[in-house]
Amino acid sequence: DNNSSPLSRCSRLSSPLSELEAPPIAFSYDGPPGHRILHLRPTPEQWNDFPALLSFAQSLHAEQDGCFKIVLPEELQEPLPEKKSQQALANAYRIRQTNHRTFWQVATVPSDGTFSSSEPDAELSATPDECFKRLKKLFNKSIDKQLRHIRYRVDVPAWTAKQRLEAGVPERSPIHPLAGDKLDHTKAIIPGVHTPYVYESAQHFGATFQLHAEDFRLSSLNHLYKGRKIWVVVPSTAVDLAEEALNRKGRCSQFMRHRAEFFFPDKLQKMGIPYRIVDQRPGETIVILPDAYHEGFSTGYTLAEAKNYADSEWTSDTYQPCESSCQLATAIPEEYMRALGEGEARLDLCVGY
Repeated sequence: DNNSSPLSRCSRLSSPLSELEAPPIAFSYDGPPGHRILHLRPTPEQWNDFPALLSFAQSLHAEQDGCFKIVLPEELQEPLPEKKSQQALANAYRIRQTNHRTFWQVATVPSDGTFSSSEPDAELSATPDECFKRLKKLFNKSIDKQLRHIRYRVDVPAWTAKQRLEAGVPERSPIHPLAGDKLDHTKAIIPGVHTPYVYESAQHFGATFQLHAEDFRLSSLNHLYKGRKIWVVVPSTAVDLAEEALNRKGRCSQFMRHRAEFFFPDKLQKMGIPYRIVDQRPGETIVILPDAYHEGFSTGYTLAEAKNYADSEWTSDTYQPCESSCQLATAIPEEYMRALGEGEARLDLCVGY
């Protein structure tokens, strides 16, 4: 078990907030055996001080797991608006094996699907190990084919009240805006980076997102409203080891986005890459720390939103952006992420959505 320290029990310790005579942040270590990660349970007041939560997690060495969870306080949980079943553009998946049939490449294929927040809850009782076995069986049956029925709706704008209502999430986002975010001071405002996107999986098991690290060494916050997602996270502390095993060899920083590969835990273990399995449930926000590679899948219908975050120590100086020659559609130009000059107008790329 990676959680043999005395901190593994449910605890309440002082945080940076305690200097202001605030109550301590409640926390525990939860998760599948051998993969227990930090699980914060802040009060509503503490939730609104994200820099303090992040600092507290760092004081407990969350980077050794590459991530941590925060539970949204009940007082801040809002009911989901009614959303009729709708047909929408979505990704389908095509599966093939690469590297002498040892890696799984999961290509997205433009399609459409039916999405309804009234779908029954995703599979909640199976263990993560059972879910991985089910996913691998699905992959094996679908080599060189498109996965039947599985659809994933991505990058749905969710920063205005109207957009959020249409997307089926509460008018007030739990993860935007956030205090202390240096992204508030960059040249551009980028959809899905500076502002939230909603992600919605249709009812069938197996909608995946492939192994990648966040652009520009940012953190990301991923809040789940409905369903269940299972993640695999490679700790930030193992990024060099992981990139060597994954054969980066000086290639562009987003080389894994280009490859679109999904790795099952047994494969990562054989490659000597440390990882954590994270079981996300409704009301939980997963914070992925800078440089942590991550992937995952939905076990049925899911509804979530995500955005990036830059803490007070963040800088893009050591980051190698995706090369323009790569022609990666989601690549962020370096110019967009520089600090905004005094008196300079921001470039708002969210306008027009």
